[in-house]
Amino acid sequence: MINLFEHFDLKTERLYKTLQLAGHDNQTIVLNDNGFLPDNIMSPYQYFAENKITASDKPKFFNEIEVPQYWVIEGTNDSAEIKDMGKVRGKIFYQPNYKARVVNRVEWLDEDGQVRFVDYYTKHGIKYAQTVYDKRGVAIFKKYMNRDGKEVIYENYVTKDIVLDWKGKSHFFDSEVGFIMFFIKTLNIEMQNFVINSLATSFAVLYNLTTPGNDILFWQEDSRGNIPGNMRLILEKAMQRHIMIHIPEQKEYESITSQLTSVERKQVIDSGYLYKYKKKNNYTKQALIMTNSDQIDNIEVFISECPDVTFHIAAITEMSTKLMNLSRYPNIKLYPTADSDTVERLYQICDLYLDINEGKEILGALNKAFENELLIMGYESIAHNRVVTATENLFNKENVTDSFIKVFTKIVKNKTTFDKHLKAQKTHANEVSKQYFNQQLFKR
Repeated sequence: MINLFEHFDLKTERLYKTLQLAGHDNQTIVLNDNGFLPDNIMSPYQYFAENKITASDKPKFFNEIEVPQYWVIEGTNDSAEIKDMGKVRGKIFYQPNYKARVVNRVEWLDEDGQVRFVDYYTKHGIKYAQTVYDKRGVAIFKKYMNRDGKEVIYENYVTKDIVLDWKGKSHFFDSEVGFIMFFIKTLNIEMQNFVINSLATSFAVLYNLTTPGNDILFWQEDSRGNIPGNMRLILEKAMQRHIMIHIPEQKEYESITSQLTSVERKQVIDSGYLYKYKKKNNYTKQALIMTNSDQIDNIEVFISECPDVTFHIAAITEMSTKLMNLSRYPNIKLYPTADSDTVERLYQICDLYLDINEGKEILGALNKAFENELLIMGYESIAHNRVVTATENLFNKENVTDSFIKVFTKIVKNKTTFDKHLKAQKTHANEVSKQYFNQQLFKR
């Protein structure tokens, strides 16, 4: 099997890891390279750019961006700005859930504050692409360069054409699908079995292949009660290749299959995900909160009502006086400007995670909590990651004493109740066994 993914986002990463844990270390191709793909994943850009990566290559730090003389860079832990005499002329964006202040793109602004072009960087610090915008802020084209600055791929967003300069020859394509078809054929790989998780470009590639094959679509989206048009093409067998549809999310599986005939249902498989936890939950009374904000609603109520629970509050920035004053409580431990080692240690010693802070999620905190098998509980109104947070573990912050704290207290005092809520979390994340996943995978 060959994984042919559109993007490498969190959903795709979850599927990728599931396939690996199930024993399928498939060759993986990601069509849209974001510069931070895992080393063992290929993209069209990487293949055609042929960049030689050296031991001295490192990510681009925010203050290493080249700017005109007398312009300055001002950065925080969240982002940075490029200024000329106090006027913002550029915005620097960091790669999320990566090392601190590592650049993934820079938006350059004109005198009117309009984005005119965007530079993109890889995890090796190479400027690999640039998108150019017109005065209306509409993207006109995107060009991809190798590490020497030589243009390799040119994509015109207006005409939809793509030009590839490779091995001394220019190749012209009238669509992205045509370009990807050329790339796949150039790889000279076996094309009997593909795994896709999109009904866009990757599906269009399979639709246009003339060779027979047996493929799998992992449907990870929300159809909102309607069968997508391209999924209907699969079900109606209106293409050369046979595609089985696997749906990991239980509610989505039920929604899709409820609209199908008995014959069509045979082509749709109830699937799920595999997870490898970094540690086992030990049901301790240690709770973690990761925050860069001092707005943690009802935190003192939790502290007072649950004196036998130790609350660990960590931030990657300095803490305000409001937070630092919480140190007067014996069951509070504060970690301002926490480094990566401290953060990892906290995930190891804690078994509960409270998602009760306002502001942005930091360092992929909820995913890390899930991966370390922490029980995640939080407020319904500010839940930062509903994919890993069970609905029954979310509460109204306006009535915290009679609802949230009442349940929280039962959990920390009773291992059976604790385990019940932890199992609900795993069910919500559609966890299945390796045996079940593989059994479903090979159904035809």
